[in-house]
Amino acid sequence: MFFITTTVSNRRSYGEAMTFYGLDLAMQRSALAHRHNNHLRVNNQPAAPNHRPVHTVSMVIPIDVRLHVVEFRAVVNTATGIQPRLVGTNSPPVYTHGVSTNIDRNLSLCPGLNWLQTVTKLNNPTPNQPRSFVDLGGNQSPFVDDPPTSRAHIDTPCGPVAPSPGRGIDFSATTTLALLYERQIILTRGKTWGYRINTATTLSAGVTLTHPRDATPADFMVQLNILRAGINQFGDSTGRHRSYIPPPRDESILTF
Repeated sequence: MFFITTTVSNRRSYGEAMTFYGLDLAMQRSALAHRHNNHLRVNNQPAAPNHRPVHTVSMVIPIDVRLHVVEFRAVVNTATGIQPRLVGTNSPPVYTHGVSTNIDRNLSLCPGLNWLQTVTKLNNPTPNQPRSFVDLGGNQSPFVDDPPTSRAHIDTPCGPVAPSPGRGIDFSATTTLALLYERQIILTRGKTWGYRINTATTLSAGVTLTHPRDATPADFMVQLNILRAGINQFGDSTGRHRSYIPPPRDESILTF
């Protein structure tokens, strides 16, 4: 958990300021009772979330992101394809092999948090696609949904069966919930995962999984490099000039 500071005027309540970052009512009450917000106390009691200050004040908001893998399973569908999508133009192979993922979070759907995903894709059958890219980001935005439409990140990356041993797609990704704070994009928590496509057309031989784990500092550095390069799989710009920040240290307080 880390903390961010924000200012609150009588135009909004403390609770409205915290709702922007996904804190529910119980979390808001806990935040207002935290020692960092002792200066907001009223009659020596923690301020209520619906309280509007008379004057503009600074408050501290805890950000405690927790990710939960709801689903992660290999999929093979040689009858109609995974999505289906076609690769190439001349008698293209159908995308038949992939992995179904669903990563959820503890905080509510809100404007201040959004999902981003970076990918490194080896043995890529799609012509002219970069090896590493921001997945689905575009229009100067690295986010999967802008504004967000779901609390969870759901994806089904896929590809054709490997034409020969060792030539199937080797896909690795880091899926991260990012905090939009001032003009900064702060990485909070992430899951790193992947899969490799083989020559078989059945499970489990057809798709080898690298199960999700908590992203490490090294994983985040790879992700930051991809974000700062700022292109998606189609070569579109995803905001390379934005300010990206690695996950803050526990108990740190960020002020910009």
